[in-house]
Amino acid sequence: MYKQFILFCLLALNAGGGSIEIGTDEFPSNNPFCASCAADMTYQTLYLEDEIGTSIEIRSISLKRTLQGGVSVTLDTLEIYMGYSNGAELGTNFEDNYQPGTKQLVFWEENCTVNAPDPNQWFQIDLETPFLYNGSGNLIIEYAWPGGYDEVFNWNWTGNVNRSLTGGWGVVSGFTTQDCPHILLSDDLSLQNVTFGFIKSLFCRE
Repeated sequence: MYKQFILFCLLALNAGGGSIEIGTDEFPSNNPFCASCAADMTYQTLYLEDEIGTSIEIRSISLKRTLQGGVSVTLDTLEIYMGYSNGAELGTNFEDNYQPGTKQLVFWEENCTVNAPDPNQWFQIDLETPFLYNGSGNLIIEYAWPGGYDEVFNWNWTGNVNRSLTGGWGVVSGFTTQDCPHILLSDDLSLQNVTFGFIKSLFCRE
């Protein structure tokens, strides 16, 4: 019984994690995933400290598909960056919006297909490198690709400052808007810190 209790505690702790939802289902938009209308693209978004509210190790990001548009988008190469913002709204220069030294590549994949099969449901992108948000400061999430096809519409909302910056692949600057994707930031620990070898050993000991 003691071993079973230990296993239960380990599973409970490692099945935890949390999520932070920012924004609302205000209007449909094909930003960021419109490869059909933008042959190449860099799309930077901003989420404010008081909207995030706490520290979190971000391991995945999710957007919510609308009824419009397709069910997937395929990109020649998808890059996603995260970092801290210099201010409380975005300017027109992509790199200048980051606090120096904080920009981090969290996802990179060639011939990447993002699937969003169900309307009004979250579709998730698992990061290759988690981003540790320390609970203080405004967060930039940037998507970029050099080419692709198809599109996915997701729910966006409108803030009261410049929340997004749109331009071409590899450009220095773009144009700002107050629109921003409704997003879910998740820290999904699953069972990665407890190996099944260790679990097995609990039941193999005398």
